[in-house]
Amino acid sequence: MSGRVRIIVSIVISAVLLGMVISYLKRTWMPTEVFDWAMWVAMALVGAYAIYRIATLSKAWSNNDKDKE
Repeated sequence: MSGRVRIIVSIVISAVLLGMVISYLKRTWMPTEVFDWAMWVAMALVGAYAIYRIATLSKAWSNNDKDKE
């Protein structure tokens, strides 16, 4: 049970992080300064990692359910 709780909490944290990244990217669309572009790209990479983490955790949850059967 604790493994499933850990996975659920991690998915929720990743989803919240992804939402924060998306709102930042929408607010700062088409930056003009070099630093702003660097921050925009870094946040886009963080968002891509959050999507990857959600997918990986979902697969781990699925494998966890199959092991218990």
